[in-house]
Amino acid sequence: MRRRGRTTVEGVGLLGVLPGSEDPGIQLLVIDDRAHDELADLLPEARGGMIRILGTATRCAQLVADQLAWSSDRVTAMVCSDLHTVPSLALPSDLALRPVQRLDGDEDGGVALADAIAAAMSASSAIEDPPAVFAKYLRSLPATFRLFAAVDRLGAVRATSGSGVFGPYATVIFVNTEPDWRGRGVGQAMTAQALRAASRAGARQASLDASSAGRSIYLRLGFRKAGTVTRFMSS
Repeated sequence: MRRRGRTTVEGVGLLGVLPGSEDPGIQLLVIDDRAHDELADLLPEARGGMIRILGTATRCAQLVADQLAWSSDRVTAMVCSDLHTVPSLALPSDLALRPVQRLDGDEDGGVALADAIAAAMSASSAIEDPPAVFAKYLRSLPATFRLFAAVDRLGAVRATSGSGVFGPYATVIFVNTEPDWRGRGVGQAMTAQALRAASRAGARQASLDASSAGRSIYLRLGFRKAGTVTRFMSS
């Protein structure tokens, strides 16, 4: 949860980062209701960002719902305890894996971030931010995050995925597949590629938030359900 130049908060049942001058978004993970009073003190600072609340912290979830007019959704928290068990899955022969150039210093030959975002937004109605805002968010992620794209023979992006590494832990983001390419194992292969990249970078375990559509993919890759999460979001 730490980000350069941001104030970190690590309280009882709560951790994350507070708004900063360059990134005004708050990022909090609420583990249980012992965080209620500290969370109440922090909410006046929240002008945007994401607050993730585990399913057992019902009082905290109600507090945020009452005080912030943010959009929310409910997802399944999933964990993989050993990334070495994630299989190596190939994409269909008419797709090729490419890195996404998220940062200025990324290797040449990758897919432009704007193209990857356009494909992801075409594939998922859950991405509500304008492309420029979403791009700013992706660029703000730590350097340990890597994004990937599956491109067809004409170079068009048809699927995306990504992973971030925090020491021995990893998370998965940006998993999207265009509707016409679903049902061919593309999403599962792209997720596996992101997880194996995280493993090569030193991660041993992974966690993620799974939508109902993606849950079966992650179960097949060795993840297990760890509970529910309510996510409150605002740009």
